[in-house]
Amino acid sequence: MKSRKSVAIMGISALSVALLLSGCSSKSPTSSPTPTSTISITPSATPSQSPTVEMRTLAQYWVADTSRGFRLFREFVRIAPTPDPITASLRELVTHKPVDSDYENLWPADTKINSVLVAGDSAIVDLTFSKLNVGAESESLAIAQLVWTATAADTSVKKISLTVDGKRVESLAGHADATKPFTHGLTYEVLAPVWITSPTEGQSVNAVGFTLSGMASTFEANVAWKVYRDGKLIKQGSTTAAEAAPAWKPWSIAISGLAPGKYLFMAMEYSAKDGSLVAQDSKNVVLN
Repeated sequence: MKSRKSVAIMGISALSVALLLSGCSSKSPTSSPTPTSTISITPSATPSQSPTVEMRTLAQYWVADTSRGFRLFREFVRIAPTPDPITASLRELVTHKPVDSDYENLWPADTKINSVLVAGDSAIVDLTFSKLNVGAESESLAIAQLVWTATAADTSVKKISLTVDGKRVESLAGHADATKPFTHGLTYEVLAPVWITSPTEGQSVNAVGFTLSGMASTFEANVAWKVYRDGKLIKQGSTTAAEAAPAWKPWSIAISGLAPGKYLFMAMEYSAKDGSLVAQDSKNVVLN
């Protein structure tokens, strides 16, 4: 049931691109999906053990297609402690693939993060890449990947400027204006309408007291969910997020009666107008 979705190159209006990248709006920003990095502390070593290195957990943003166009999804990566978390997180982003095969990285495989210079609430990210051969919408989301990942790594940074090989450029792929700093777009313009945040792709969890949870920004806060085993639908239902769109709020549902085994969990938004699928997120999970 879980298939890799290829990212097509699509056009988008200038207004949509501006909303996606600038974040400049008279509306107040909706709640953020808590992109702040966290610290995972390991127990202190005993005298007979070698010290254990603390690992830092940072958010990274990937792209998948929805009926509303490309949107961002989030995964976490654990890295060694560093005084330069933006550089470390961005380098992980451009050199690795997402764990969830439904997600895509729009940056070419040869992309390099050369340096990150932080001054106050701004950062200049210098990068090298062969060619970002994408349309306007994909260029917007590729830039959004960097912006959301960088500002999650260092939440004091609000604006990201991009340079290529040390030089400011007019555009990275010929569509978006790269001469000015980029900021977060509004959550409901950039992030996918529904995420599953727990469990994560490939995770093994205890079947007893199992809870499926995530984030959503949907009409009337509705979130549909389904459970598959061996390609067969065995459970389905719906729940609601804490608040309806345009807010971005958590949702969760306790699911019981599942035997140990491999499952596919899905969360979806359906159109209130015609019942069509708007967006979905899915996770392969092993219940013990």
